[in-house]
Amino acid sequence: MKSRRIITTWITVTVAVMFALPFCVARFAPADAGMVLCMILFLIVNPIYSAILGFRCGRNIRQMWYLPLVSSVAFLAGTWLFFDIKEAWFTIYASVYLIIGWAAMGVRKYLISRNSSNSRKHNEQI
Repeated sequence: MKSRRIITTWITVTVAVMFALPFCVARFAPADAGMVLCMILFLIVNPIYSAILGFRCGRNIRQMWYLPLVSSVAFLAGTWLFFDIKEAWFTIYASVYLIIGWAAMGVRKYLISRNSSNSRKHNEQI
């Protein structure tokens, strides 16, 4: 039950970051600041969020492997819907976010397995 709550929380945050933020930029930002805000979203906020999400999902890959994919799809849906252009570069951004998320997931899984093997070696020495 706890893992479902965690997954629901991450999906909610994903929708807020990858879907609602592009909406806010497209609808509420002044024209001169809109491009700067888009670049901040696309080049700073979204990659950092993808890495954080992937790193968190690496703790339980069997149940959370799809969350970076959901994040990328939410980004794609949000940008295509709110910016009214079906630019192919948005697909590349979404793919990069997916790769970042899955790579961070792999790093977390590696760190967990390395730490558990180190603790087993330490216990064997005692």
